[in-house]
Amino acid sequence: MHDSLITTMQNLSFVGLLLVIMFIAKWLYNFTTPYDTFNEILIKKNAALATSVAGYIVAVAIIFCAVLTGPSGGLVNDLIAVAGCSVAGMVMLLVSRIINDKLILHTFCNRSQLIEKQNISTGVVQASSYIASALLIGASLHGNGGWTTAIVFYGLGQIALILFARIYDLLTSYNLMTELESGNRAVAATFSATLIALGMVLLHALVGEFESWDASITLFIQDAVIGFVILPLARLFIDKVMFPTICIDKAVGEEHNMSVALVEGGVALSVASVIVVVL
Repeated sequence: MHDSLITTMQNLSFVGLLLVIMFIAKWLYNFTTPYDTFNEILIKKNAALATSVAGYIVAVAIIFCAVLTGPSGGLVNDLIAVAGCSVAGMVMLLVSRIINDKLILHTFCNRSQLIEKQNISTGVVQASSYIASALLIGASLHGNGGWTTAIVFYGLGQIALILFARIYDLLTSYNLMTELESGNRAVAATFSATLIALGMVLLHALVGEFESWDASITLFIQDAVIGFVILPLARLFIDKVMFPTICIDKAVGEEHNMSVALVEGGVALSVASVIVVVL
């Protein structure tokens, strides 16, 4: 009974640490922006920015949990390691925001879309970029690879996300950037789900113990190629098999059909989940 109580208190200490980390994440997000995040969300009720912040906090929690389930070095060491990795992860995620602005949603200013236009589509994509990046950061730090592997694979992951966004744009009949800038939430939903799905596929290469750079990078590239091929094929499957009477590009791009977009996103996430398990 006494040992059980001690274990429970130790576990609760990580819950407390998570709350502290989330508090720090909120303030760090606000500190690194030229606008007042709290004023935008609480006073102006900016749902677009709130969506982005929510994605950022979820991403930090993903990194927190990944490190928490890694090798244990004792309670105190674990608390220090989890806190340190979470704070470092926050910084990497803030870099992801810049990458998202300049290289993924590269045809317009994310800040203007979030603050001036309160474009939820931009907030959704930014949130998905945080989560996809967190999957890579968390998986890299889960094993024994350390900070070097985390930074390297974080960089490779960002390159993969950028390339995939360009390929995704080429494969659709609509202009991805134009639709997102105009506030097409259906396009934002399906694109964001597919970005997270790609992050899940890439996570497969990083799960487990780090063996060697050659093996890890080779596996990462292989999984990236699989994601680049399978996810568009899954979209084709939806178009030709699940909804053969409609064109999903027209439904999502022209008609802003959120129902079709949610199904497309759900299929992408489902396919990615199976890839992670079976490969």
